[in-house]
Amino acid sequence: MKISQLASVAVLSAGLAAGCTKKVEITVFNHTDVSRTLQLTVPDETTTLGAIGPNGRLSTTLVVKTADLPASCNLSAGAGASQSFTVTEDSPSKWWFHVTRQGRLVGPYGKKDVHVETEDGGTIEVPVKRRTKL
Repeated sequence: MKISQLASVAVLSAGLAAGCTKKVEITVFNHTDVSRTLQLTVPDETTTLGAIGPNGRLSTTLVVKTADLPASCNLSAGAGASQSFTVTEDSPSKWWFHVTRQGRLVGPYGKKDVHVETEDGGTIEVPVKRRTKL
């Protein structure tokens, strides 16, 4: 099993034993050219989800006890990149996060949200020939 699947199973098992739960599948995309270690903080604990390779992705299932809702959570991707978010009863079943090329962690994005990566291409100078009258 992959690390993300093992983390999901462990968190899921703990959540099911506790009774009613809210489940949110989280997928993180890494748009950088370096690996990032993901950590997820929920009301009761912080869990290392594993490493996400350059231009890779990692998915896991976040399970929160209904009694803990609304739950303040934090996802971090190393190098100072982190994003806080709140899980409520109305939260969607899937969320997406992105580590941008600049190393910022952005999200959560829902199913209908769009994430666009742009890069500064600099200035392009085109020489213009002047026309002379005959």
